[in-house]
Amino acid sequence: MDKLSKALQNYSVVILAAGTGSRMGKLGKIKPKALFEIKNETILKNIIKKLQLRGLKEINIILGFKYKLILKEIKNIKNLKFFYIKMKDFINTGSVYSFYKFKDIWLKFKRKPIIMLHADILFDIKFLDNLLLSNKENLIGVKKETKQKLRKNSFVVEHDDKMRVKKIDLYKKSNNTSQQIICINKFSAKLYLEFLVFLKQYFRKNSKNITWEYPLSKFLTKKKAYILQNQKFNWFNINTLQDLNNAKKFIK
Repeated sequence: MDKLSKALQNYSVVILAAGTGSRMGKLGKIKPKALFEIKNETILKNIIKKLQLRGLKEINIILGFKYKLILKEIKNIKNLKFFYIKMKDFINTGSVYSFYKFKDIWLKFKRKPIIMLHADILFDIKFLDNLLLSNKENLIGVKKETKQKLRKNSFVVEHDDKMRVKKIDLYKKSNNTSQQIICINKFSAKLYLEFLVFLKQYFRKNSKNITWEYPLSKFLTKKKAYILQNQKFNWFNINTLQDLNNAKKFIK
């Protein structure tokens, strides 16, 4: 077993795949974004293939919209044991609540550190490798992007000179950062447990229909998480049909 495969065995891997493709037009009403195909391979299979290259044997998936289609897709993947949670009210809950509900699986088994990914991304495997090999326990995955390419709906990380996360927020031209969130993160078991306590209180006063970046940013004002420097590899977040077309240039 190589170093990367040995590293991944120490983690519980969870993919957030409950959301709808509201910006994908008519196609987004037919199937989840995770099942859109690029060169005869779905986005979800592309993600899992990379994880299996690093020794993945089991995976956890949070489902919602058209969940049976994803279950059918996963069922045909060989040498993979999977667990899933079906979000009943996925229309009115966001990714942070999906990540919170992951506890229903995680607390029942070994409480390992976590690799959390979104189901609608295509990425160079070096992003994953560098997170796994880093000695930092808590990492928010980022891509160092040119400010010209950042869009208003891009989440970015503001950090100090030690690469510690100070804030996660939507990009503004006034931001002194170009570190774009890539939705591949690493959390220690201790931090996730503390985040669960925080979220339980958070949901009493705030909506559950919110993306994970906002509450995590608030949580990290008193906790430590970091980013890695100079992560400039290929990465695509598939939110629109244009994103899908752009990503086709990445997949060989």
